[in-house]
Amino acid sequence: MNLAELQRYFASAATSGSGPLSELDRVFSSTEQLSASDRLGIYNRGYFYRLLDALSSVFGQTKRELGEAEFERLGLGYIARHPSEHPAVERFGRSFAEYLRGIDAPTVSVDLAKLEWARLCALVAPNPSRVATADAIDPSRFPRARLRFVPSLHWLELDPRALSAFAGVDPATTALSCRVAVWRNRHVVLHQSLHDAEAEALFSAVEGATLSHVCAVFDSGSPAEDIRRAFQVLSGWFSRHWLESVTYDRA
Repeated sequence: MNLAELQRYFASAATSGSGPLSELDRVFSSTEQLSASDRLGIYNRGYFYRLLDALSSVFGQTKRELGEAEFERLGLGYIARHPSEHPAVERFGRSFAEYLRGIDAPTVSVDLAKLEWARLCALVAPNPSRVATADAIDPSRFPRARLRFVPSLHWLELDPRALSAFAGVDPATTALSCRVAVWRNRHVVLHQSLHDAEAEALFSAVEGATLSHVCAVFDSGSPAEDIRRAFQVLSGWFSRHWLESVTYDRA
C-alpha cells in the first residue's frame, strides 16, 4: 500500500459509520495498551463528535428546545444517514430540518431548525454589489420598476411557536403558520415575521413583477389606505437594506 492509498484508507477508517474496516489490524499496528481498532476508534469518535459540535454551533436554539441528550441522539443519527460532503463543516447541517421532519420530531423543533439554517445561509451569503436606497426610485417610471433583492434575503413559512422558541419566550399567538423573512444587515443576521399582504407582495416582487403589479396586492377598495400601506411596505424594504438595485421596463 503506497502513501496515497494509506491516506485514503485512514480517511475511510476515521469516518466510517459502520464499524472498523476490514484488514484494519493488518494495516495499522496495535500496542500493548490499545489494538489497532481501538486506536482508530479514537479518531473515528473524534470525527463524529466534531460534526456533532458543528451541528450544535448552527442549531443552538434547536438543541435547547430538544434538550442536550435528545439533540445528541438525533444529531448522531443524522450524521450516520447524511455523511459530510462539503469542505466547510458549517454547511453540514443543510438537511437537518428535513431529517427531523422525516423522523416525526416535534413541529416546533423542525421549524426552529429551518429558521436557524436560514439564518446561517443569510450570514454566509455573498455581499450585494451595492444596496439601493429610496432615491433610486424614479417617480415618473415607478409603475415600470422591478426590484432586485440582496443575496442574503431568504423567506420561509414556519410554525410561529418556532419564533417564540428562538426568542426564549412563551408563544404569543395561536396562528398555525407565519411567513418570515431572514436577511443580513452588514454583519448582523435578522429575521422578522411578515403580514400576509407584505409576504404576497414580496413573493411577487422576487418573481420579477413590476411595482404596479406588486402594489396591486394592497388593493382593498380604499385608495388612500392602499397607497399608505404600499408606501409603508416598500419603505420598509429599503430601510432594511433588502434591495440591491432598481431597473425599469421601457414605456
